[in-house]
Amino acid sequence: MRTSVVLLFVAACAGPAGQDGEPGAKGDPGVPGMTGPMGAPGDQGPIGDPGTTGQDVLEVYGTGQLVVTSATTNYVVIPGLTQTVVVPADARVRVETNGGLQCTQAGAAYAVVDLALFVDNNPSGLAGQRRVVAANTTTVGQMIANWSFGRTFTLTAGTHTIDVRGISVDPSAAAANVSSASAPQLQGVLTVTILKR
Repeated sequence: MRTSVVLLFVAACAGPAGQDGEPGAKGDPGVPGMTGPMGAPGDQGPIGDPGTTGQDVLEVYGTGQLVVTSATTNYVVIPGLTQTVVVPADARVRVETNGGLQCTQAGAAYAVVDLALFVDNNPSGLAGQRRVVAANTTTVGQMIANWSFGRTFTLTAGTHTIDVRGISVDPSAAAANVSSASAPQLQGVLTVTILKR
């Protein structure tokens, strides 16, 4: 009986719920957690192709005329047809030359000149030499003949000098005017192309 009275009293005294109070002040931040482990590095991509640094095409032109006579018994550099180049490692060097020479005499005459590529004062023995004959006809004198040849070299990395030279090969031949500084029909050219592999 007493329990029932207490419950009735409690129920009679209970009022409606009050409104929410104002939020309290923000608390201090907690202690930071531990740093997690570093992730595994990603796979590296494939190595790219080598760049073109060191590749080039170099060209020089005749700056004068070389007169080859029977007295020209040693190779002589054709004026202007020389280049000093810097070759990078693992490269090939393509050398090309062309130009003209002219028999200096009229009538029944001819001129003969051997031409050669030289690298560091050494003549090229493998397809690096040509014999050119300019022979007059019965109606045309002072004939012009042309040369055009080249080859590929494998040179050590570093500085190299490349040139074109001429020499007489027939003491009975007329003198020959080889290349020129101004006549485009004769003016020689030396082209050096450096290619990295």
